[in-house]
Amino acid sequence: MGSDVNTQGGRDAIGIAYQIPRNTLALLMVAQVVVVLPYLLQLSPWIISVGLFCGLWRMKVYQGRWDYPHRLVKALLVFASVGGVVISGVGAFSLEAAASLLIVAFALKLIEMKSRRDAYLVIFLSYFVIATQFLFDQSLVVASYQLGALIVVTAALVGLHQLHTRVRPLVSLKLASALVLQALPLTLVLFLFFPRIAPLWTVPLPASGTTGISDEVRPGDFASLAQSDELAFRVVMEASIPPPSQLYWRGLVYSDFDNGTWRAAERRRAGVASGAGDDTGLAYEVMLEPTMRTWLYVLKNSSSRDTGVYRTLDNRLEARDPVMSVFRYRARVNRQAMDTTELSATTYLRETAIDDSNPRIRDYAEQLRQAYPDVEDMVKAVLDSIRQDPFAYTLSPPLYQSSDSIDEFWFDGRAGFCTHYAGAFVFLMRAVGIPARMVGGYLGGEVNSITGHLVVRQYDAHGWAEVWVAGRGWLRVDPTSAVAPERIEQGIRAALSSADLATLSVFTNARMGKWELLGDALRWADSIEHRWNLWVVGYDTNFQSRFLQDLLGELSPTRIGLAILGGGGLSLGVVAVVLFWRRRAVHRHPVEKAFRRFCDKLAGYGYERRPQESPSGFVRRIAAEVGLTEAQVGGLVAELDTLLYNPGVAWGTRELQALRSQLRRLQFRLAFGASR
Repeated sequence: MGSDVNTQGGRDAIGIAYQIPRNTLALLMVAQVVVVLPYLLQLSPWIISVGLFCGLWRMKVYQGRWDYPHRLVKALLVFASVGGVVISGVGAFSLEAAASLLIVAFALKLIEMKSRRDAYLVIFLSYFVIATQFLFDQSLVVASYQLGALIVVTAALVGLHQLHTRVRPLVSLKLASALVLQALPLTLVLFLFFPRIAPLWTVPLPASGTTGISDEVRPGDFASLAQSDELAFRVVMEASIPPPSQLYWRGLVYSDFDNGTWRAAERRRAGVASGAGDDTGLAYEVMLEPTMRTWLYVLKNSSSRDTGVYRTLDNRLEARDPVMSVFRYRARVNRQAMDTTELSATTYLRETAIDDSNPRIRDYAEQLRQAYPDVEDMVKAVLDSIRQDPFAYTLSPPLYQSSDSIDEFWFDGRAGFCTHYAGAFVFLMRAVGIPARMVGGYLGGEVNSITGHLVVRQYDAHGWAEVWVAGRGWLRVDPTSAVAPERIEQGIRAALSSADLATLSVFTNARMGKWELLGDALRWADSIEHRWNLWVVGYDTNFQSRFLQDLLGELSPTRIGLAILGGGGLSLGVVAVVLFWRRRAVHRHPVEKAFRRFCDKLAGYGYERRPQESPSGFVRRIAAEVGLTEAQVGGLVAELDTLLYNPGVAWGTRELQALRSQLRRLQFRLAFGASR
């Protein structure tokens, strides 16, 4: 089986000129593993297994133990692979399905690869597989890894043009690394100046983002988020960062209630632009992680002038398209409140509507309303009740599953998370006709001491309420501040019990301050990732425009074109200088170096080597000039000719030292003859 496969990948009628060097075969097998490895987290395990099995088959063919698959076997593998993708559970038109088919095609092509044309196809498929991975993840770790994968695949391309009889992958890797590094300056110029025609990451990615807060919430849903330390977003503020108690990041407004579930109302755009408002409030920039949703997180009464961002009627910001990659947007808090002073009839009905459940809390609300006719006084009374009664704040509340779950929580269990308290409070206020709504988002965040930016994670998820007060608009009311004020002032860790903290992971506890050394390491890693998102992943159309305006002034196609040409020319000039310098410092044979130094020293004594003279001819001539016989220099001449012109002769440090000793002795004799 597989006769002669261990020479250059197969012997057939294609001829030696079309055979694949062993160097390329070795690198391509390594490249298959390298480019497929990052897909372990995105694709079905059996897809990865198919790729690795094909790699094993190719290795056996390379070693001459197996033969190439028969046509029937290849057809069966193709149909089985396509069928496996269909039944693997991924969507028919999803990115996972396309990536699965790409990986399978790449692996199957590697098995049947025989000619150079096949090798070129596999190499170009490898480049495409590397690029596809960035649709799933654009982090610094993945980018660094893929740079190494790019070098490995390029080394295979280099090896395809190096007809070595021995496998020398290190030589190809060294040259490929040099080629990639030489391309980086021009890549940087194109990245900075080339116009962003459209965002790249617009492919539907059903598994690439963390949704986090949903547009449907049942009491207790946020408790599961509190156990996750996944990143939600980062914030850079122009001024000093306010205390955590003021950092309420509004994301969604839950106005509809039915059967214990709160739902976000239909999101309609406001009649004014998102950038309306003054320019004196707190300005900040958010880098939101992929969520596959459109809602953004901002402080109350914020506006944005970024394209693709608009304000909704319930005073929030949303993106025009779902957030598929790190989304960067600027916002500013307006000192002039944007809430209207009157509620429309439609809004009033929506913000007071509840079902006919929970009779006990309805009666309780009626009693409070009679005692406190003023809305703000009633709000204070409810919060005082939470403070005085034995309510508890916990990640592990009882399961309130009855149709009267709010009654069960408020009067029986009295233990819950933020959404339990916010939902019960809103229901209580609506029960007496006071417009109220629940808001979902995040509270606080951790300041990275290295870069000074704010990091908000999933465990910062929070729910609170807003109550309508005539003449003042929507006022924020956070019932959690009554049951666990330390959660508002110090963060979620301060409000959790020892039992709750024990359920959190080591990394979550470290980020919350328990493990100082590990926490410092995680903050350092976060600072690096933040800079990467700031300058690479988040370098979108808006940021590019601001950067180019600061650099070039007023933007125009002419100026941008000149910047690209100038930057490209400068990059090519740097590469040309490096190549010229390397050409001057070309690697020479050690024996040649030793003889050149010998010639340079003799030139000081007046013995110049003629351009047409060989090393042995030069030695014989100058020896004759000072009266040395052939017998006295014959051994040196023979040694020079052997070491310089017979590469098959083995030599090492000992032979080189012996040659240098003979050259020094001849130099001494010539110096003595010259002085004489």
